[in-house]
Amino acid sequence: MRIIKCLFWNLNKKNLVQELMEIVLENNSDIIMAVEAENLDTQYLLSGLRRQGKVFDKKEMLPKGNGMMLFAAESIAISVYREEKYFAAYKVHENGKNRLLVMVHLTSAMYCGEFGRNQRANDLSKTISKLEEFCNIEAEKAGEEKYDTIVAGDFNLHPFSAGMIGMHGFNAVMDPNRALKESRTWNGNKLKFYYNPMWNLMGKWDKVLGTYYFEHDQDDNSFYWYTFDQVLIRPELIDSFVWDEFGIVDHVEKASLLKNNKIYNTKYSDHLPIKFAIS
Repeated sequence: MRIIKCLFWNLNKKNLVQELMEIVLENNSDIIMAVEAENLDTQYLLSGLRRQGKVFDKKEMLPKGNGMMLFAAESIAISVYREEKYFAAYKVHENGKNRLLVMVHLTSAMYCGEFGRNQRANDLSKTISKLEEFCNIEAEKAGEEKYDTIVAGDFNLHPFSAGMIGMHGFNAVMDPNRALKESRTWNGNKLKFYYNPMWNLMGKWDKVLGTYYFEHDQDDNSFYWYTFDQVLIRPELIDSFVWDEFGIVDHVEKASLLKNNKIYNTKYSDHLPIKFAIS
């Protein structure tokens, strides 16, 4: 069965087209998600990939002007479902299955405190749940398979922030066994879980320690490494998650995206890319 390989990168408004293309080729990515990509030379990216035998299309309804872009290999059946300021949702049809893929870019800590960012995550999680519900109503009417949701992007929150783990937010848990129970009940309402595999990557002594590095935390915490870039999956997708294709990307071919044990943000982005795959 074919797997769909995805890549996400916050480009920090830099034209990292050569680096992005090399990462895509190196990982044989099928879907490219980018934010803060307003200066990306998209035509060079598409033509360069085409010269390497990789034909990609840019998926959009209208130019958004918010720096969020998604490119998909022509062999992937994917269509835009909804575009907003902080997210874009896409319907993916592959292997006889339906996925709702949502790319997010929530407000930076430079412009909003953690309380506000958590509230925005709470609101976005509810919006995505509604989209999921609408997709499944449409699928049922059409006699199609239900949609399972993947949310990926720059949340500008820790995996343990209230907007991520809170049951009124994304309700995203670190324990796959708990996630497989599908939901928890609060005040008579069933609140669906997401599973967050990023917990498996945090703080590994022999690996890169996060996706963003900053030395002056606004609350004087000694984090240094932050895991703002994440992927969340509904419990139904846990068995389809391809662990061998999951990770934080810290090099481009033989060049490191790190320098002195920090992200090399003067040359590259201030975020590291993440990759994941679903069968």
